[in-house]
Amino acid sequence: MKTRGEKQYINMPPFAARLYDNLTSVKGVNRSFEDIAVFVASILQKGRLLDIGTGPGRLLLEIHKKIPGLELSGLDISASMLVIARQNLTDIRDIDLQVGNIVQTDYLDNYFDCILSSGSFYNWDNPVESLNEIYRILKSGKTAFIFESVKDYDKALLIMRLKDNLAGYSFMRKKLSSCFLKRQLRMTYSISEFQMILKQTKFRNSYNIHQIELGNLKIYVRIELNKE
Repeated sequence: MKTRGEKQYINMPPFAARLYDNLTSVKGVNRSFEDIAVFVASILQKGRLLDIGTGPGRLLLEIHKKIPGLELSGLDISASMLVIARQNLTDIRDIDLQVGNIVQTDYLDNYFDCILSSGSFYNWDNPVESLNEIYRILKSGKTAFIFESVKDYDKALLIMRLKDNLAGYSFMRKKLSSCFLKRQLRMTYSISEFQMILKQTKFRNSYNIHQIELGNLKIYVRIELNKE
């Protein structure tokens, strides 16, 4: 089966995971994690939270800074990524990091108070099945949030904002970070494509899509998935 990226991440060697961590450790990306953490803090102060596609774990770190009382879990298909995540999250007690695919997990039914994914949805090979798994492990009455780039954006504004975000970095860092983001934007979905996927899931009657700004870039949506 053709993959949107999962197979590459599953087999990612340690040096590639370190390169990914380095390329995404820029102020714009870090600010986007801070923005998401502030949003989560505005709606949740206790309970269990799962970050899907947690990668190097920097979003979980920002959430812990804002809401230290949460029980945090991270899931990623790359064992190499989680090696880095464990290094980045050594100061957080009792955090649960697991190698796995959201398409099928070992978490109990109705287990999490909040589920997040940031910048990984566009790589999911089986988005419908994965969203249905999120539905299963999310508590009734709670909401999952998918933060993702979208094809519907202002290209001129992106160029201007990205230039600001990468100011002060080396030429090579600017080039590689820009290429990484452009590759993501070529692969990601439009709003209408997101809607087509969502209408095939158990969230078909209980979702909202908001176009938002993260890390100074207006290229994102926040998809709210409500389990009634």
